[in-house]
Amino acid sequence: MEIAVPMAEVVGRVEKRWLMSFAEAVEEWSACVSALSRWEDGHLLDARTPGPLAEHKAAVERLLGLGHFLALATESEGFPDSGIADMVSATQIVLRDKLRMWHGSRMSTAESDRILAACFPNEP
Repeated sequence: MEIAVPMAEVVGRVEKRWLMSFAEAVEEWSACVSALSRWEDGHLLDARTPGPLAEHKAAVERLLGLGHFLALATESEGFPDSGIADMVSATQIVLRDKLRMWHGSRMSTAESDRILAACFPNEP
């Protein structure tokens, strides 16, 4: 005797399982930002040397690449979880900011002194 399972039910189970796995992967990917920040504190904060800077840049670019693939799914019309889509978008923004902050052009000492003097005029 053959028992037929409605196709919508089969597809629904697969979709539910996929979304659960996808959400876990996005959360793990997004958590890399915290790990990256701790790594920055230990390796870049006091001394920006070429080796750690290159390692950092490669890691951020790789995370951004993974985020691009995640965004392809979450930005698709009909993606069912706006919270996951928002997490992907926010994490991408943070990673791009980290790339600019650590690897973009640096402000000159004269410019930083000018800004500090304007913000704190009563400080020596």
